[in-house]
Amino acid sequence: DIEIRVDANGAFNYDEALKNMSLLNKLKIHSIEQPIMPNQWEKMSSLCEKSPIDIALDEELINVSSLKQKEMLLSIKPKYIILKPSLIGGLKKAESWIDLAEKNDIKWWATSALESNVGLNIIAQWVYQKSSSMKQGLGTGKLYSNNITSPHYIKKGCLYYNPKIKWNMNFFKAYV
Repeated sequence: DIEIRVDANGAFNYDEALKNMSLLNKLKIHSIEQPIMPNQWEKMSSLCEKSPIDIALDEELINVSSLKQKEMLLSIKPKYIILKPSLIGGLKKAESWIDLAEKNDIKWWATSALESNVGLNIIAQWVYQKSSSMKQGLGTGKLYSNNITSPHYIKKGCLYYNPKIKWNMNFFKAYV
């Protein structure tokens, strides 16, 4: 079994979003991230209400002040939020999003697609401590050609850490 999540990255305009999500719904999609560009709270709220696919906020969480977090979530009422700690202000800010989401029956997951293996390691440990029931969006950092080799590996869709494999720290020797 696989769970398909689509990330629209704000690609749809509001007028075409519902039509596109109705077409995607035929594929039994779990959720769609950020169907329209951020900072259109009324339109996003309307989409969350009418969409046949559950909507997850992604870019919408970037640059939202602590004072506006609750207002935004209560205004839009998404089914999910996606936490990218390095883009939203770090783990502490991510935790404030989690607290608000959980108080308002909004589920969450974290992603690490833009992180190095060091960042992935931190996010993976943090998510593990949070004990979320959602499948997370953690990768292996293989996106980068100059990444530090790490003890992470994926098996049957799950991320693991092998303590017998050492981190390759040779990258840092050039900077010491």
